[in-house]
Amino acid sequence: MVGFGVVAAQCPVRHSFSFLRPMPPFLHPPPTPCAPNSTSRPARGLLHALPHRNLKLVPGRRGRQGGRITISSSSSTLSAAQDLIADAPTPRAFSALFKAASSATSPSPSLGVQLHAQAVVRGFLGDGDNSNTILSTAILNFYASCREPDLARQVFDTMTCRNAVTWNALIKGYAQAGRREEALELFRDMRRQGHVAPDKYTFPALLSGIGREHGGGCMQELGGSMHAQVIKSGLHKDPFVGASLVSMYAAIGALEDVKAVFDDVDTLDPVVWSSMISAYVNCKEEEGALLTFYKMLCQDIKPRQFVYSSLFAICGSMSLLEMGRQVHAHSLKNIADKDAAMTNALLTMYSDCGCINDAWRVFSSNDVVDVVSYSSIILALGQHGHPKEAFELFRQMKFSGLVPDEVTLLNLLSAFNHAGLVREGLHIFDSMLDIQGIKPTYQHYACVVDMLARSGEIGEAMKTINEMPFEAETPLWRIVLGACSKHRDIATGMKIAEMLFEMEPYEAANYILLGNIYTRLGRWTEAEKVRSVMDKRGEQNDVKCPRLSIRFERQKSGDNVITVI
Repeated sequence: MVGFGVVAAQCPVRHSFSFLRPMPPFLHPPPTPCAPNSTSRPARGLLHALPHRNLKLVPGRRGRQGGRITISSSSSTLSAAQDLIADAPTPRAFSALFKAASSATSPSPSLGVQLHAQAVVRGFLGDGDNSNTILSTAILNFYASCREPDLARQVFDTMTCRNAVTWNALIKGYAQAGRREEALELFRDMRRQGHVAPDKYTFPALLSGIGREHGGGCMQELGGSMHAQVIKSGLHKDPFVGASLVSMYAAIGALEDVKAVFDDVDTLDPVVWSSMISAYVNCKEEEGALLTFYKMLCQDIKPRQFVYSSLFAICGSMSLLEMGRQVHAHSLKNIADKDAAMTNALLTMYSDCGCINDAWRVFSSNDVVDVVSYSSIILALGQHGHPKEAFELFRQMKFSGLVPDEVTLLNLLSAFNHAGLVREGLHIFDSMLDIQGIKPTYQHYACVVDMLARSGEIGEAMKTINEMPFEAETPLWRIVLGACSKHRDIATGMKIAEMLFEMEPYEAANYILLGNIYTRLGRWTEAEKVRSVMDKRGEQNDVKCPRLSIRFERQKSGDNVITVI
């Protein structure tokens, strides 16, 4: 395994930290959330609906074409935006507003429509000068960021002068909305017109759309064609385009093409190296990702936060605790400000390696936490047998003003499921829509079914499956069938097994689970028939279901089980 030459003892999490049982009483106030709940305060007018942004007019000339406008982030809302429009109603002022609206967490299309109307009324979109092109492009980009490419196309069609930024914004809007064919058609129109050439911002939008499709060989052929266009445009050495090519090939599982692109770019840009590490992770080549990280260090390339997050995930999935400690120590030396994603990945890594002490220390030492942070630690506590402490953190999370999401509640349900706390789990599930305001997903229902089946309430589990607004998948039915074997419910087990035999006739686990029910009840004749059917199915399809040899044994406890050889 790769070594990094980093002294693991320098990592502070190696120091002893006692995870108290029960959890230490939470006497200290919970960490401050990243941002207050934006829905808790009413909007004070149109421009104030843009959250957590502020506009500042830099001193200078304030004519129609003159004033210089910059956008700076602040903790307040756009309190100065209304004054700006009143004092300097220029196209650049409106462009700045649309830019601020586009960068909001959840851009509101209705807000953009109102601002758009104001710009039209003031006559800022009537002429064909440069400032109007900038404003029209800003409006187009806003609609694209709202996943409204049709509105963006309407603005595009009315523009008399279009530049590369305009084309790129619309292509990106269609690609992000999942409308790949229209994005490609726009790219063809752009090339046919000739006066605007594709640049390094054109291809990443198209490549990201191809990567999201996951269409197998077809997508790989299309990606190869787009790669050829990149080479024709002379952009194959550009780090920004190279990183997009790496991500695209990684998304469709073409690791050899990923390596070829990476070698062709041949750059020390950390973005490209980060994309390469991510590609190895997506293709399940964890050792390749670790080796690439080692090469980064040899090239004196400073890893970014995303790289450390990926490495923490790898170390957690492979249970490489010592390697994870070394990577953690290296991150402490190189990263001054850790983002939430990196901290949460570190927390999860220690939890997956069985070090709940260190996972708790990472969480408690974090000054600013978000919903994902709480969700991660709640999952970790549940996996390590601390459901009460997980619920206490859930209560603290709500008290701090953070709104739990569906992942938080799923992790909490999982914690109750592992501990066998059925009543507490059902209480959380029943309160999801009414109190939490979250509609249960298939995963929530599956967790509840598993919880009921494990506790022996097979009837309630079946009732939940029949009443849930989703069609149950075969793994969920297998969970209930396994519970029928454990709790010796032969009637329900036979119904489920018959259904599974029709859905998956070559899945050996279905036959084994039914056979276990018969053997637990001492019904050897029926168990032998199940074995015979499974043998025949194995002969019919050796590839899908290799022939299995089954031996019946009686354990010392008296339970009869099937042993697969």
